[in-house]
Amino acid sequence: MWLAAAAVVLIAIGGWLWVRHRSAAQTAAVVVLDLRGRAPARGETPTGSDQPPLEIPLRARHVRLDLPVGSNEGVYELALLRGNGAELFSSTGAAKLEDHIVVLRSDVDLSAVSPGSYFLGLRQLGMEWTRFPVRVR
Repeated sequence: MWLAAAAVVLIAIGGWLWVRHRSAAQTAAVVVLDLRGRAPARGETPTGSDQPPLEIPLRARHVRLDLPVGSNEGVYELALLRGNGAELFSSTGAAKLEDHIVVLRSDVDLSAVSPGSYFLGLRQLGMEWTRFPVRVR
């Protein structure tokens, strides 16, 4: 009887740990980046900004971007850019108004990216890149 009770307790603890670990991993896979109030880096070879770079973990699989005030709804292209403008990763997504904020959701795959400093490029199709400094960690 004691052995059965101990087995039930161990199974319950193991299940709780598994669920906790799984939900933490899923939460970490979604990154929210707030671009409201951030000044983009301008020009072909932008220099550093007064603002600290946005942080993106390598394990990120989805991003939610709160776009700058005045952004329009519609299809956007999102890219991770080197300082010289070379694209390391590119994705698209549709920005929609949610609670008075234009929000862009997109899938990302940073598995081929090394940790370091980059620029997050954002543009509506056919427009020029708007760049924000980011650090992939």
